[in-house]
Amino acid sequence: MLDVKKLIMLRTVAAEGSIAAAGRALSYTRSAVSQQLTALEADAGVPLVNRAGNKITLTPTGQALVEHAERILVELRAAETMLTGNGAVNGLLRVGVPFREGPKIMSRALSEARRRFPDLEIRLVAVTDEDGPEQVRRDRIDLAIVSRYGAVHPRPAPTLGLREWVLSHDPLRLCVPAGHPLAAKRNCSMQDLRDEPWVMCTGTEFGRLTTSLCTAAGIEPRLAATVKDVGTALGLVEIGWGITIAPLLTPAASEAAIARLAIDGVEIVRHNILITRDGEQFSPPIAAAVAAVRAISADLPHANAETAPRAT
Repeated sequence: MLDVKKLIMLRTVAAEGSIAAAGRALSYTRSAVSQQLTALEADAGVPLVNRAGNKITLTPTGQALVEHAERILVELRAAETMLTGNGAVNGLLRVGVPFREGPKIMSRALSEARRRFPDLEIRLVAVTDEDGPEQVRRDRIDLAIVSRYGAVHPRPAPTLGLREWVLSHDPLRLCVPAGHPLAAKRNCSMQDLRDEPWVMCTGTEFGRLTTSLCTAAGIEPRLAATVKDVGTALGLVEIGWGITIAPLLTPAASEAAIARLAIDGVEIVRHNILITRDGEQFSPPIAAAVAAVRAISADLPHANAETAPRAT
């Protein structure tokens, strides 16, 4: 029978990309990881990894085995939760949040959770949309909120090893300074923005999406600033540095300093997703936080009513 610890080792090697990195993640020596990996391949009777210098990739059989390992870990986490859970909402809860992104679902919900459960220690960790799910999967954090972009009615594919809830939806809006000629309008077209200075979040999924919208409209955006997050971009819009595109519920320091306009033909919305490891959603601290976050998100009718999404 395959050893679960060896399967976890293979999963970690696959995630980290090298034996040395897997050893650091698991607090094992490099030689111990290598020996366990060799032993697992002997148990399996087929190669599970491809070694190329310091880098390791999985063979098709290795990848299939990792997928089985993910399903096994879901059941093990659920069993541990059942055995160790005494119903008390206490201990440490590590929560990944995009600090300068919105909406402020997580901060409101976790403040309420802290009020209700004073014995629960909540530690916030900065994450991005790109790395949040992997941080949860690797047990570096317990919960995360991330954003995904797409159609109003998404058809999310299940993510192996993770449990997800769609919290809210908000459409993309053009954001301009309050004194901008477009500020008094309700909507605009991408063609109206051809000669505008842009503030863009380069190097992120959302930045690539904004660039693709410009490209589809035949616009070569004139960059006034490149930043790492939408919150910073809105701050520059407030002082008149340029324009940007942002989800409707992303908060600005001063809403009176900016105007938000619908963009003709752009029906992309942001989906705010809550993520935890599958099997751990019944742990009292995680269950309490999930319930609080979902309850707070239900009280955000503005964008939900505007986009009329399907309930999830």
